[in-house]
Amino acid sequence: MKKTLLFLAFTMITTLSSAQYTIWEDDFDDSDASDWILLDQDGNGSNWTARKNIQFDANTGAIVGGTYDVLGTYNIDLTNGGSQLETSENNLAISPVFDTSFYSGKITLTLNAQPSVYDTNEDILIYGSTSPDPASFTLIKTVTLERTTIEDAEFKDYTVDISQFAGKTEVYIAFGTISNPFIGYEIDKISIMAEALLGTDDNTLKSSLCYLKQNPVQDNLVLEIAEEYKNEETLLKIYNTSGVLLKESSYRPEGLSVSDLSQGIYFLSVNNNGASKKIKFIKK
Repeated sequence: MKKTLLFLAFTMITTLSSAQYTIWEDDFDDSDASDWILLDQDGNGSNWTARKNIQFDANTGAIVGGTYDVLGTYNIDLTNGGSQLETSENNLAISPVFDTSFYSGKITLTLNAQPSVYDTNEDILIYGSTSPDPASFTLIKTVTLERTTIEDAEFKDYTVDISQFAGKTEVYIAFGTISNPFIGYEIDKISIMAEALLGTDDNTLKSSLCYLKQNPVQDNLVLEIAEEYKNEETLLKIYNTSGVLLKESSYRPEGLSVSDLSQGIYFLSVNNNGASKKIKFIKK
C-alpha cells in the first residue's frame, strides 16, 4: 500500500511539473459580460458588448449575427447598416478579478480575437492592474490583430506575458482601442495560464511553525502550527488548482475533514491577522 501511495504522489507531482494551469478564462458563450466593467469613456453610446460576431447580409446590406460568441466593440452604427460613427472610440473592457497567488513561474494571457469583417489590421491595447480603478491600469502590451481577408472569420491566438502580476491575490486585465476610424474588435476567448503551482514554502506564516502532519492526506487534514496561532482567529481555507474555494473553517486541533474531496492536488491557505501561508497537499 505504501508503494502505491508513493507512486500516486510521484505521478501527481511529475504531472504538475509539466502542465499548464488555467487560472481564469471567459469564452462569452453565455452572451453575458455582466461580470465585466465596460466603460464607454468617450460617452458616445457605443461600447464593448457581448454578442455574436458581425456579418453583413449580401442581399440587404444589413448587419447580422455570425456564429461566434464574442466580446466586441465597434465604431459603426450597428442598427443603421454599418455607417461610420462620427465620433472616435475610447472604450475600456475590464475583466473580472482573478487570483494568481496559487501559481508560480510564467503567467500568460492568451487572447483569441480578430478585427471584424471588412476591417484591416487593428491594434488592441492590453492593460493590467491589481485594482478595478480605471486610473490604476498600466499598459502591458500593444497587440496587432491581423486580417488578410474581407469576410472570413480570422480569430487567432495572441499571447502576452503578464508574469509581473504573479503572486497577486487580485488581478484585472483590460482591453482598449487605439486606432480610429475602425469597424470592430471581436474577442472570442480569453485565457490566463500559469506554468506551475505554488510550492509548499513560497509563502511563510510569519514567526511560526506551520506544516501538515501528513501529506498526502486521506481523511483528516491536521495542521502543526505555533501555539500563538492555535485559536479560532486562524482561518483555514481549501482551494482546488483553479482557485475555487471548497472548504473553510477556523483552526481545530483535531483537524479538518477532507474525506469528501476527490483524489488530487489542493491548496490549504492558513491566515491569522495578516500572517499567512499556502500549503500544497495531495488528497489520496
